[in-house]
Amino acid sequence: MIASPQTSLAPERRTPMTEADRGLTYRPNVDIADCGNELVLVADIPGSAADQIDVSFDDGILAIAATVPGRPRTGTPVRQEYGVGDYRRSFQIGEGFDGSQIAAAYRNGVLTVRIPRLAAVRPRTIPVAAG
Repeated sequence: MIASPQTSLAPERRTPMTEADRGLTYRPNVDIADCGNELVLVADIPGSAADQIDVSFDDGILAIAATVPGRPRTGTPVRQEYGVGDYRRSFQIGEGFDGSQIAAAYRNGVLTVRIPRLAAVRPRTIPVAAG
C-alpha cells in the first residue's frame, strides 16, 4: 500500500523488552588474525564495561564472557529493535601458544585479545654466514 498525503502511517508496534528478557545471550562477532608471533582476536562487545568482561584460558580453550547491564527506560517505547543481553563465546586454541601471556584490552565496545606463540615455535629467519 502506498500512503497518500491524507494517510498517516502508525509506527509498527512491537512488544517492549522487559527485565524478564534479560536472559538473552549473544555470540559476539569476532575477527582472528595470525600476526606471526601472535594471534590477535577482535570481538564486538557493545554496551559492556571492561570490569564486566571475563577472558579465560583453560586446557586450550579461550573463553569470553561479558555482562551487559540493562538500559534505563525513557518515555514510552514506539519501536524497539536493540536486544540487551550478555555475550559468550569460546575458541579452541591450537598447541604452540603461551596461555600464561595472553593480554586483553577493551576500548569503545571492542575487545582485543593477544595470544602470543611460544618462543620455540615462533617463525624466525636464520642468518646465513658467508664462507
